[in-house]
Amino acid sequence: MYEDISIIFVDDDPNVLRGLRRRMMSQRPNWSLRFFESAESALIGLAEEQADVVISDMRMPEMDGAEFLRIVANRYPQTSRILLSGYADEIAIQNGTTATQHFLTKPCKDTDIIHAVERGLVMRRYLHDPMLVDLLARIPRELAWPATFERLHTILQFTGPKSRDELNEFAADHPALTFLARDLARREKLVAADSQTGLIGLVKLLGIETIKALCILWSELGQPAKFDPNVPAIELHRPLVLGQMAANIARLQNLPFETVDQVRAAALLCHIGEIIIKRVMPDGYKASRDRADRDDCDIISAEVAEMGFAHPAVSASICAYWGFPHEVVEQIAFHHRPEVAPTPNSRTLLIVYAAQYFARIVGKDGMKRAAKYDLASGFISRCGADDIWPVWERSCIENHLPHGIEKPYPGQMFHSAG
Repeated sequence: MYEDISIIFVDDDPNVLRGLRRRMMSQRPNWSLRFFESAESALIGLAEEQADVVISDMRMPEMDGAEFLRIVANRYPQTSRILLSGYADEIAIQNGTTATQHFLTKPCKDTDIIHAVERGLVMRRYLHDPMLVDLLARIPRELAWPATFERLHTILQFTGPKSRDELNEFAADHPALTFLARDLARREKLVAADSQTGLIGLVKLLGIETIKALCILWSELGQPAKFDPNVPAIELHRPLVLGQMAANIARLQNLPFETVDQVRAAALLCHIGEIIIKRVMPDGYKASRDRADRDDCDIISAEVAEMGFAHPAVSASICAYWGFPHEVVEQIAFHHRPEVAPTPNSRTLLIVYAAQYFARIVGKDGMKRAAKYDLASGFISRCGADDIWPVWERSCIENHLPHGIEKPYPGQMFHSAG
């Protein structure tokens, strides 16, 4: 399994590289391994022969791991990127977040590295179905890499006064995005109903991955300048409900802020593939919906029957391209069918799946629509969540804000032309 793959390790300590070479080759003799003592030499090596995975230490002279992986992300977006870092590297790590798909904290076990590599490879192979690749090749530039997201993505790669000034300028140019993020924070009761928290404050409250996800969602929907949280467009309301529910469950489990951020982002973007399919393959999109209604089957089965792939794969593929972490991509890819995911008992995947399941129950047609989908009871049991599942369901339903009947609050109507 996972033979004929190419992996690059980068570390300025030759002793570390020798140890990695010895241990990795003994455990995975069929992997093609290359070792470099600087980011600069690794870039030369990548130009000569690309790699499936790049694993870099954080602290290196001249060019650190975060900067190196940003360059790799720009030049070789299909290459999986893993950063090895110590606890003292927190600020530097923040600077490299948007270019890194997986973090491993040093010291880490060899098995941790192997698992991170194999998880990334599973996702790469899952997302390279020929019919899916054909669709992705037809996505227009404005959908594949929205200019607004590109600007935000660049700003969020760094910290410091200059980045704060740029983020404030970005918020001034796109007030509707700030308003959307503020509404999500309001739904989660992270801010008061009449809060005027700015985008920098919302990044701190919600997290970088969530803000990126909201920007993507808003951009792919055409960057609407008018947003009324009292009656939001269903294309916005649906992911906001999923994001709110996923974050709610994660907090019930007392998960770290970064994990709450990731599961919320995954829930927000679970259905971004539907938006893209509708734009790129409108006939296939309509046919799959018609089949689901005609045959009374779940949408995944209908999409595969009509198009050869389903929207979770599209969502996951494009999110991998946008640089979201492996865990987020996995949660998106298997949010309908978690039992076939490469991670057999992921509690975070279960949380995103649960948000999807509960949102379906409280949505339009409620239990009738939910009846088309079998409960992933085996996966729930493998995650040890049989007892906690009813608690999650009750909490999500109690905190649900139905579409169109949210209580008014001061300043709720937004009509900027920005």
